[in-house]
Amino acid sequence: MTGNRNDRQQNRELQMLRPIMTALLLLLAGALPARAEIRSSFLMDHDPEIHVPPTVNVISPEFRPLWLEALARPEADMQRLAADAIMRGHALGMAGLEEVVPRLETLLTSATSHPSARLAAARALVELGAKNCVESMATSARQFGSDLRQVIEPALAQWDYRPMREEWRARLKEQPPARHRELILAIRCLTAAGDEISVGDLLKLVHDAERSLDVRIEAARAAGILADHGLEADARALTAGGQRASILNRLCGVQLIARHSSAAAAGLLEKFAVDVEPTIAAIALARLIEIDPQLVLPLAAGAIRSADVKVRQLGARAYVLIPDVPRVAVLASLLNDPHPGLRHTVCLWLYELSRAPELDEPIRRSLTEILAADDWRGLEQAALLLATLDHKLAAPRLVELVDFPRGEVRVAAAWGLKMLAVPATLPPLLTVALRRTDARMGNEPQPSDLDVHTAHLLELFGKTKYRDAEPLLRRYIPKDVKTGRFSRAAAIWSLGYLHEGVPDEDLARELFGRLDDDRIPPELELVKQTAAVSIGRMKAVSQVPAMRKFFPLSTAGELSLRIRWAVMQLTGEFIPEPPAPTSGKRGWFLEPLGD
Repeated sequence: MTGNRNDRQQNRELQMLRPIMTALLLLLAGALPARAEIRSSFLMDHDPEIHVPPTVNVISPEFRPLWLEALARPEADMQRLAADAIMRGHALGMAGLEEVVPRLETLLTSATSHPSARLAAARALVELGAKNCVESMATSARQFGSDLRQVIEPALAQWDYRPMREEWRARLKEQPPARHRELILAIRCLTAAGDEISVGDLLKLVHDAERSLDVRIEAARAAGILADHGLEADARALTAGGQRASILNRLCGVQLIARHSSAAAAGLLEKFAVDVEPTIAAIALARLIEIDPQLVLPLAAGAIRSADVKVRQLGARAYVLIPDVPRVAVLASLLNDPHPGLRHTVCLWLYELSRAPELDEPIRRSLTEILAADDWRGLEQAALLLATLDHKLAAPRLVELVDFPRGEVRVAAAWGLKMLAVPATLPPLLTVALRRTDARMGNEPQPSDLDVHTAHLLELFGKTKYRDAEPLLRRYIPKDVKTGRFSRAAAIWSLGYLHEGVPDEDLARELFGRLDDDRIPPELELVKQTAAVSIGRMKAVSQVPAMRKFFPLSTAGELSLRIRWAVMQLTGEFIPEPPAPTSGKRGWFLEPLGD
């Protein structure tokens, strides 16, 4: 009976802890190396390379006096909306808002201000970084309630306003205990302020079994951040029963030593790293990797078999940091992992490892074995990576995979064949593209990946200047919804390469017709872009007078910059870039008339 009662208690505790542990894993994910991924893309997006300048936020200086006037009005809604507009304007880069600070400070400190307006003023002062108002902000936080403190106190901690530290420390020791929300706030503010003096009081909260779960966990996390040594004994005391200790105690224990580096801490972390609770194991593994990846090698195989993706990733990370031939084979097997994020990460890691001469061939061998199998996840990643490695021996298998049942594999195979550009693959791929085109122009239902998949094949024909594909490519010029956005744009882009430097006047006129088509429904923007590029690439100077109609170019958008590129190719003249696109002129609270 006792055992059943303990099990029920553990289950209840686990249910209560689950949201907290999920949040901790998200924090851990942010601490791990940020990774891009190897993915399919279109050549037409970067050939030619066009750099669209960032949008400039244009905010009229006439807004500021209107907002100041609204702050001075007695209506709380006017004050609140004005403060919100000021905060938004500052976030968008509006200059000169310093002059509104005194008015916001008055609104914050006045006893007659409505709570909603006072809260908006506090948020605006925090956004403006009004450090000269810290004393009045601190006073207001004391006087006007918990909601205001939740906004102001984190800013005071970030700004290192030291007079508040004593108040936060006192809140940790209050008897009866401070309100739950206020106590959590104090712990977080002391952590942000780097207040090492509070570690002793934080540890008392950690060990106090009467405290709520989240208070103990927050205190343990704070103590572990503030102290990078000396908490081994506390962690050991919390987890004296090993796996029999409560999940809460184990979670607190691992957080206490999450920045420690001593041999004693490493020994404890090795035990935590095999904990049945993934959050605990992940925190421990991450710290062991930071101390020395060698410490994780004996644990990595078990971690890679974990049901939790973060634990699997950390086990794999140890193999990446200390790689050898058997370890890269294990890493390659994770290309079949059910979690897409881990598959993408491992794919990129293998690419980086392949730069080592002793690992390049074993990695290619493992990828080839995966490509010969039938797991769609591994097939997709192996196709992407082998193409990135320019492994032309993979081309015959990739040709087989362009008809694979899963769209992810079809797209990866088509992109891989485009990147490899093996001449022997062109005739069979033209047959595939013709078959797909005939089917899509009929009334047959088509898979969702058809447009992207076919576009990669059509780009391949342009990249290799495969003349036999021209009749097929021309079928994609007319405006027809059935032929797809990407496929049409890719076909037009490829026709420019087939006629590079040698204009075909009929084709040039037809492409200009696409560029100039604004009838309802107007031509697709992407099709217009590639039409302009192909006119310029084929040197169809006969189209220059017609293309002059687009000048002067209004703003530096993707289409206008590609038209500019095309005309410069045709004429040899330099055309200044049009102004950067602007936004932010509309939708503000209280806009000046006629702005």
